[in-house]
Amino acid sequence: MLLAAAGLVPALTARAEDRLDGSWVGTEKVSLATRTDCPKPNYGTTLPARIIIAGSLFAVVDGYGPGRYTNVQKSFGTLVFEVPNTRRGVLTISADGNTLTEKGFIRRTTTVASNQRGGALSGQPPQVAGKTACLDEITGIFHRQKQK
Repeated sequence: MLLAAAGLVPALTARAEDRLDGSWVGTEKVSLATRTDCPKPNYGTTLPARIIIAGSLFAVVDGYGPGRYTNVQKSFGTLVFEVPNTRRGVLTISADGNTLTEKGFIRRTTTVASNQRGGALSGQPPQVAGKTACLDEITGIFHRQKQK
């Protein structure tokens, strides 16, 4: 009660969330869905990964589901990021602040290509990409990227 009255609680929370900020490198691993009706994924089961966290900004630079995520929440040493119905992850920082652990999922996508020409001048086959009902689990371990 005394900490809240002194205004220190928000400062402690802000410091815990700021520890997530930085450039992080590691490896992400996908455990493929066990459903027998899932098409073959368009990705391998492990990828080198790099993520960047700066305040409320979060981006997957390399890894599964690259891009900037706008649906991000930070709280007490965890960060939750999501593209609804496509990719969701929870990052948790270690007590020493040097390791992030990721748990989440990615919706499997599939690409179907035909041998027909895509257009009179393109010479490329048409491709159809879409989401499937298959959710693959993602785990990852990240460490702070050393400044060069």
